[in-house]
Amino acid sequence: MGKNKNALISVYDKTYLDKIAEFLIKKNYTIYSTGGSSEYLKKIRVQHIQISKYTKQKEILEGRVKTLHPKVFGGILASNTQDHQKELKREKIINFDLIIVNLYPFEETIKNTNKKDEIIEMIDIGGHSLIRAAVKNYQKSIIIVDPLDYKNFINSYPKTDAAKKKYATKAIKKVTDYDLAISNWFQGFSHEEYFLRYGENPHQKAYALINRNNFKQLSGEKRLSYNNLLDLDAAVTIAYESNSKKHICTIVKHNIPCGASIESNQIKSYVNALAGDPISAFGGVVAFNKKITTDTAKYLIRNFYEVIAAPEFDKRAIEILKSKKNLRLLKVKKFQKKTEQRTIFSGTLVQDFNSKKSSIKKIYGKNKLKKEKIDFFISVLKFVKSNAIALFNQNSLISQSGGQTSRIDSLINCLYKFNLNRNKKNIGQLFLFSDAFFPFTDSLEFIKNKKAKIDIYAPMGSKNDKQIEQFIKKNKMNFFKLSDRHFKH
Repeated sequence: MGKNKNALISVYDKTYLDKIAEFLIKKNYTIYSTGGSSEYLKKIRVQHIQISKYTKQKEILEGRVKTLHPKVFGGILASNTQDHQKELKREKIINFDLIIVNLYPFEETIKNTNKKDEIIEMIDIGGHSLIRAAVKNYQKSIIIVDPLDYKNFINSYPKTDAAKKKYATKAIKKVTDYDLAISNWFQGFSHEEYFLRYGENPHQKAYALINRNNFKQLSGEKRLSYNNLLDLDAAVTIAYESNSKKHICTIVKHNIPCGASIESNQIKSYVNALAGDPISAFGGVVAFNKKITTDTAKYLIRNFYEVIAAPEFDKRAIEILKSKKNLRLLKVKKFQKKTEQRTIFSGTLVQDFNSKKSSIKKIYGKNKLKKEKIDFFISVLKFVKSNAIALFNQNSLISQSGGQTSRIDSLINCLYKFNLNRNKKNIGQLFLFSDAFFPFTDSLEFIKNKKAKIDIYAPMGSKNDKQIEQFIKKNKMNFFKLSDRHFKH
């Protein structure tokens, strides 16, 4: 390795520090160190130079400022060019060839305390900056951030740029994760790894990065599964998105709403949601927007569900529902989604969450729905996969279909499922919502021929809009234009 190499050690975690320090001394490194690291090296009798003696600047602000000095960062960031090396010599700055740094345990701290001052003190400044500087100049200044890498460094000193880059890559990922944890804390939440039994299928390994402050599992021996979490996302979002003071219940199976209702009474809301598709509801996820009462729990216990979620539960309701050993009860805080993302072949797709409240404009007929009903029905519609068709009565989802490549196929399937529903007699007025425009009159023709009382709510935007509008008015079909499309692929 040659002579006259310099290493800077500034670590919170002292694991294996004795071994790496002993190795560096044998290989003729001069070690420079800071604060607690220096005290540790003294105890184990490793010769080194305190960084404050080198910079001639003592640590200040109770150790908040130790390494932030041109003599440190100049030695890390200088390249091996003649101009840079001349400048270092002129300024009496040494080159740092190796940087060993690890950060204050911010994530561990927020798990163990809620004390703001203690958490703030665990936001690393100097270590974070040292890592970024070394990463920028990784070809000259090797960076090690994990004590578990000391052994590999000792056994196989990185000489090639590719080998040095591996250490730099790990270091910058560490900083990125660290910054994300800090950002999440400032926004009021923190993510942690929640390991799952498997993913969508048993052969897929899986874990979730979740904010445990958002929910609490009150019962159930099993952990939440990958599919449970997907279904919960849909069920709870629909239930919580409305600002209505009424009782909302949603039932989701395979990430698609199969039951949903808005009523003045919680039991009625649940009963109506279940009536929408009682077969599909078996083994699904149920969510409520208000505290689950004891009386509601007596109804819920009659069916098999994987998870039941609500912002609160009556104590007696918990006791009743706990009688089913494998039923998970989840207390979920109210939340507001801002973005959503999905991975793709070349990276990640990120978009604003679809929280838009759509308005309507009459094409023909008189609107019979209040705004809160329209908003709720659209919240349900948004979780039916495109091409989405959802059919409601005055308060509840009674049929839906989506995931088809043509809109008329979804429509046909939706109305076919409705005809199978035992509770369809004397149902009265129906309200059909479409997530996007009808491109041709064939769908409208199909609805007309059903001779049922169906009001239609759908966006426009097709090149055939004029033809669609003419058909609506000619056949006196109640049709209301939604201001927005609500695709979900």
